[in-house]
Amino acid sequence: MKRILSSFLALALPVSALAAGFALEDGSVRGNVIPGELTAKGGVPSAQYFNPATITELPGTQVELGATFIKPWADVKTVSPYTGATSVGHGHSKVWSIPNAYATRQINDALFVGLGLYTRFGLGAKFPSDWAGRYNSIKAEILSFDLAPVIAWKVSERLSLAVGIDIRYFDIELSQQIDAAGAAGLRPYNDPAPSPYDVKQTFHGDDILPAVDLGVTFKATDTVTAGLAYHSRIKYHVKGDAKWEKPAAVAAMAPQFFNNCDFDAWNYNPDKLIASVAWDATEKLTLSAGLTYTLWHLYDELVIHVARPELMGRDKVTSEKKWHDAFRVSAGASYKLSDAWGVRAGYTFDLSPINGAHTDYLVPGDDRHIFAVGADWTHGAWTLDASYFYEIVADFDVKGDPAHGTFAGKFQDADGHAVALALIRRF
Repeated sequence: MKRILSSFLALALPVSALAAGFALEDGSVRGNVIPGELTAKGGVPSAQYFNPATITELPGTQVELGATFIKPWADVKTVSPYTGATSVGHGHSKVWSIPNAYATRQINDALFVGLGLYTRFGLGAKFPSDWAGRYNSIKAEILSFDLAPVIAWKVSERLSLAVGIDIRYFDIELSQQIDAAGAAGLRPYNDPAPSPYDVKQTFHGDDILPAVDLGVTFKATDTVTAGLAYHSRIKYHVKGDAKWEKPAAVAAMAPQFFNNCDFDAWNYNPDKLIASVAWDATEKLTLSAGLTYTLWHLYDELVIHVARPELMGRDKVTSEKKWHDAFRVSAGASYKLSDAWGVRAGYTFDLSPINGAHTDYLVPGDDRHIFAVGADWTHGAWTLDASYFYEIVADFDVKGDPAHGTFAGKFQDADGHAVALALIRRF
């Protein structure tokens, strides 16, 4: 099972520039532009990513394969509390891919089933190993993979209900440098100036658990449809390897510390509630709006336990988070140019859940503004979907906590470009 998951995850390394916190909202090419319409009305197999009840609008058998390709950018400005020197760390920039796949089948007039392969949570924040904030983070990667079968019941022409099981594999890797010279009293602790005695610390572990997906759609009038979906929380007990790479001098002076061992930690993927409404203003024009509410308050702290007291006599490391619940609002419009062509545009505001009093470099960024456009072309039983979005991330001031490796400064100049493609086949 893990070999299959690893093969899929090799294709997909989500990044924090996609959504606030470490949630992802990019499981549908069309949904990148008009998530509200897909949550309420559906129309393509990937709509089940938002609301599984929408599959009752898909006759026969339908299959969709898609991917979103993103290139993010972010800088982190830091000011040394010891010298006042200013430096800028550049986040590792590359094109990341997030693939997805869906299938739906109509069993009879009332019963429909579906299957989704996608990811709901991910993070990829990397910095150079010698940057000023290295004592807080040089790498934070979260990879997840969801296998989600659903079943939907078309109660009437106006009401549909659905339930699904979301089996999620969750993999996390956190790396930072440890200031061994500062810990030994040879210089101020976590001084961002270069040091030959840095110890690289890496925690890498995983877990696999199920969640529950629920959905409902209701056609209030002939032109107005509403959708509501719930994706449940998962509390992972992540277990894996704790590893340290230490210079020879540190190994000689402190052989009892920084020796590889096991670790474990608890981590939440929070509950998510999605609500939307779509209005067919004309036969060709549909307007929609949506709201996603995520219970990020569950991410109160990150506590990592190591099997032996390897952390300079300690057997755990604690990082306060105290995130707050956050919402994501969207508005969009789609227009049918002809039987073959459709176009759409949308805007999303994504509120950051990060608590400014406990900011770190694991999840850089703040509130986000996302502007998106898309189009689809249909020929016979085939449809090609495409979308593009540009994301602007607001600058965010960092108060700094040198004891935990963060310094006064700000996240700045963060944005991202994304192109997505999907191919749909109806049988």
